[in-house]
Amino acid sequence: MNKSVLGFFSCLLLLGLILPTPLLAQLPTPAERQEELMRIWYEIREGVAAKGDREAEFDVGVANYVARGTREDPAKAAYWFGRAAERGHADANYYLGYMYSAGKGVTVDPQKSLEHYRRAAELGHADGQYLVGSRYATGDGLAKDPAEALKWMTRSADQGVARAQFFLGTFYENGHGVAPDSRTAVRWYRAAADQGEPLAKNRLGDLYLLGRGVNQDLEEAYLWYSLARNQERMAEVSRMLTRAQLAAVDDRVRQFSPRASQP
Repeated sequence: MNKSVLGFFSCLLLLGLILPTPLLAQLPTPAERQEELMRIWYEIREGVAAKGDREAEFDVGVANYVARGTREDPAKAAYWFGRAAERGHADANYYLGYMYSAGKGVTVDPQKSLEHYRRAAELGHADGQYLVGSRYATGDGLAKDPAEALKWMTRSADQGVARAQFFLGTFYENGHGVAPDSRTAVRWYRAAADQGEPLAKNRLGDLYLLGRGVNQDLEEAYLWYSLARNQERMAEVSRMLTRAQLAAVDDRVRQFSPRASQP
């Protein structure tokens, strides 16, 4: 073989065009890296939970409940929630309240469900307090007790739960477990409405229309009905307002909900 041919093949070898080079392993995707990190996190938290750490027990319960770093396993989730609940974990008790109510990972047991919800409420869980308050108000699983309903609903409302604030407004408006007080009812309705609770917005419209707990104000009534998207009441009140008043209120509605005017 002459020198020119040898030189040609030498170039091909240098360029890797004859002998195949080993392929690099495919790099993991961002999703695969995230999955691996979550698996490692789960193994670490499970090890900590096994040593009796309450927060780790709850974390492992959630991981099994939603398949985070491990596969979904409701029964295992209930086990870890149970361990955390025994150590006074409010969220774990609340989860168990739902699981015993829905039969998720455990056998349906209304009594155990209520026991865990109540324990969560006692430990300061805002949604648990709302639920216990509503049970006392309706007699669902508990004997009706307006005073207890008011107590738990107030605790939940004080923590900012909009539903509790709305129902506390109804308690004060209708004298449920407390002397009727329309002004206090308006205060709680407004707190709930400011968080977007549609029932509270609608009730504020009613109270401004009637002048109950507030001075009668048709523009305010129209405003709250608009925010509640109560077309029937909006039409009713609009007939009592001038065009200038309607235009002014519509401007205020857009300020409250700027997206409402967008196509």
